[in-house]
Amino acid sequence: MSRPDINPAIGAMLRNASDWLAHEHSLFRTLNFEPLLVGKGKLSVAVDLPAGFTGAGGVIHGGLMTIIMDSIFGFTVFTALDQLKPIATINLRVDYIADAAPGERVVCAGECITIRDEVAYVSGDLKTQSTNKLIATGSGAFMVGTRGLKKESRL
Repeated sequence: MSRPDINPAIGAMLRNASDWLAHEHSLFRTLNFEPLLVGKGKLSVAVDLPAGFTGAGGVIHGGLMTIIMDSIFGFTVFTALDQLKPIATINLRVDYIADAAPGERVVCAGECITIRDEVAYVSGDLKTQSTNKLIATGSGAFMVGTRGLKKESRL
């Protein structure tokens, strides 16, 4: 993941995060996480959809697709940053277009459209790897540079 358009510190963080997700994180290890494309503001990752995540009707539960999209969209924000900063999901919208079958391998692709006033905006989709069938589309907003509560905060 060494690219001239990505800050080296961010590239190193993405390599470490990718390795951690693929080998240490129990969910993404189960999903056989594989980065396919890493670019400035763009990220595509392939994952398996195991039968253990089926919901009603024997199809993959939408909650798993939401977790995948939120995670990949968040990592997409990191690829767009010039320096490493913490982020947090503000909102995420996922529209489920088609059912996904257990055992399918899907690709989640995200693009960071812009970062404005410390908020990053990402859109993307989830498609089957073999047929490119659209499973879900989504968009999200992510706070960039999140911090803990300030002393004067009432929350």
